[in-house]
Amino acid sequence: MILIFPDERPVFLREVNNNMYNVGPYFWAKIISELPFALLTPSIFGAIVYFTVALNPGIDRFLLFLATLILIYNASSGYSLIISASFSDKQLAVTLTPVLIIPFMLFAGFFVSASSIPWFLKEFEYLSIFKYGYQALLLNQFTDNSNFPCSDGIDYNGCNGTNPLSQISEGETLIFNLACLAGLYFVCYMFSWLLLWKLSKSYD
Repeated sequence: MILIFPDERPVFLREVNNNMYNVGPYFWAKIISELPFALLTPSIFGAIVYFTVALNPGIDRFLLFLATLILIYNASSGYSLIISASFSDKQLAVTLTPVLIIPFMLFAGFFVSASSIPWFLKEFEYLSIFKYGYQALLLNQFTDNSNFPCSDGIDYNGCNGTNPLSQISEGETLIFNLACLAGLYFVCYMFSWLLLWKLSKSYD
């Protein structure tokens, strides 16, 4: 996704400023043309992984798992579009991508506990696609799962009573996390559209 706009940038700017089309039709045509892949790729991946790993049984859990993967995939694509629209040099965009993404990964709750994150870095946690995706997948897997012996926090068979849901803040339900992913998805796409519009206006 990061390489979409840098390659087409000169042609796009020239044609938009020659009034051949507006930014909106160009942007949404590209998004809609990618939509089948944006739905199929995470769905195929999820269908293989879910049953191979034998995750939480139940059709409702499986569908929520797929919905979470689709939202993660598309929200991440939206973030990539922001990076893509911000740089004219694709090599620079690819080089800077890890620097721009790793902070959101580090403070997602997987590598570092949320309680250990200093207050001045909390914005990375709250804006992290990985945080909400990780929590949604945790909740989908371990909530009301009779196959998971530590779900009630009691020690069974040496699992030390560790409940993976204990790291999730109260009120951050599955629906809350899915809504946050959908919100980030919407905001990222709108922001990348705005970037392209500003770029077309400043083009000389």
